Amino acid sequence: MTWPPGPGDASAQPAPGHSRRRSLMTAGIYVGLLTTALVGGAMYAAFEGTPPQRLGPRRLLPPPLRTSLDGQDTLFLLTRRSEQDATDAPGQPAPREQVELHALALPDLVTRFVAHLVTVDRGRIDSRGSHDMRDGLIGEQAATIWLWLDGLGAVSALDGKLLADQAGIAGRNAAVPGLASPVRGQLRLADALVFDPRGGPPWRIDPRDFVASPAAAPSSRSLPALTAPAAFGPGGPTAFRVLEARFGEGWLGLPSSGLSLEAPVPARGPGTRFLSPTAPGVGVTQQLWRGAVRMGSAAPPGWPAHFPDRFGQAERLVDVARLPAVAGLTLAGFLTAGTEAPILLTDPPGVLVLEGMPGRGLTLLRLDAAGALLWRAGLPVARVTSVMPGARHLVLAGLGPPPHEAETLVVVTLADGGVTLAGLNTPG
Repeated sequence: MTWPPGPGDASAQPAPGHSRRRSLMTAGIYVGLLTTALVGGAMYAAFEGTPPQRLGPRRLLPPPLRTSLDGQDTLFLLTRRSEQDATDAPGQPAPREQVELHALALPDLVTRFVAHLVTVDRGRIDSRGSHDMRDGLIGEQAATIWLWLDGLGAVSALDGKLLADQAGIAGRNAAVPGLASPVRGQLRLADALVFDPRGGPPWRIDPRDFVASPAAAPSSRSLPALTAPAAFGPGGPTAFRVLEARFGEGWLGLPSSGLSLEAPVPARGPGTRFLSPTAPGVGVTQQLWRGAVRMGSAAPPGWPAHFPDRFGQAERLVDVARLPAVAGLTLAGFLTAGTEAPILLTDPPGVLVLEGMPGRGLTLLRLDAAGALLWRAGLPVARVTSVMPGARHLVLAGLGPPPHEAETLVVVTLADGGVTLAGLNTPG
């Protein structure tokens, strides 16, 4: 894809000292232009209210990215929308798509700017499911947003204006072979954006001047913090959920209501899990349990106490107890940001539980480290597709209930469970 050129320099101003004759000629030209403009304006008025284009609804081009700019918590999104001429027949497929960069201030989801990036022929933007092959945001560093739109580009996080395209970045780095035509899989994030050519050494690209340096060596100057985009997925019935949470020795679990835990509970599988990682199915309710993880004998269950113990020590779950106040949950799990471990909250320490039946609005619960329920909030989404934690506010991207499944952004205040939401097609 050829990126559009950046804004050019201002036009040169005319030199001073025009003659009176030149001024009269210029005035005559202005009169002629004014007359033409009036006639043209009358012709335009006949068509006033007819837009030059028809634009379809916005759709998310994942993944989203949450970062901080000068202390302002900001959410960045790429969206795509169909574009066709107003004169095209209704129902005719749109021949083009617009791609826009949205910046929204958190926690209120107030639009900071919407920047049009490119208009492309329909089908040019890759929509395959593998994130490594998908167009979208790559990361933010030094108020520069790296993104891939059928090619590498860098835009300003302050206003969305183009800073550099793929050709411009390659032009600054003649010693880096292949940078003029990389593929998406050759780009990754480390301390900066790294170009990893096949059969050659990797190169770090500084977002401040787009100059590359060997990534195997330390950077010659201090690099600003880098923010990667959020994990993104289709949002299945147990997406972004795990069944166990640890707080040091403290443990919380969400087994099916019919399961009874008897201490000591041995670990099962890697990562010291005490429950099966397979979530109970639809229609099976779950109940919250708590316990403590301590070192104990690794002997098999029922090993006679008078037999020699040659099994050593291993973590065991003890002091287990049901918590009846949190029961009757369905497809529930501790909320994660796309990792194997849940999000651990502070002030006070605790976790978030996401639950709900397929096709209906989900529910979010906040528990303290002992399993006490602090608040419960209904969410206007039936599927969560991305989770972006923060110190005071949680940001979710998701899909509304059927049949429309509108793409929705949700901000949850962690102190009290207050919910703010916005759609991708909200005006502004």
